[in-house]
Amino acid sequence: MYYIGLDVHKKTISYCVKDASGQVHQEGKVGATRWELDDWMKTLPQPWTVAMEATIFTGWIYDHLIPRSAGKGSASPDAARHRRGQEEERSD
Repeated sequence: MYYIGLDVHKKTISYCVKDASGQVHQEGKVGATRWELDDWMKTLPQPWTVAMEATIFTGWIYDHLIPRSAGKGSASPDAARHRRGQEEERSD
């Protein structure tokens, strides 16, 4: 599994790809558009999962990347609490 950390800005996204041992495999920047993300994802080692801080700019990125990743997650504590609440509702 490869772990990708994203630092999202309005026009660019900085990224770092590491393996489970912490070795860095890729670092760089990609444009903050769906097309540029699609091209970038083609270069990623497989399988991968991604984490990012929840900001005003990350909603569409999360929605675009998560279905294509091996993991489902978010670095947002609010999102994690929301997901736990949904899971608790389903188990009732």
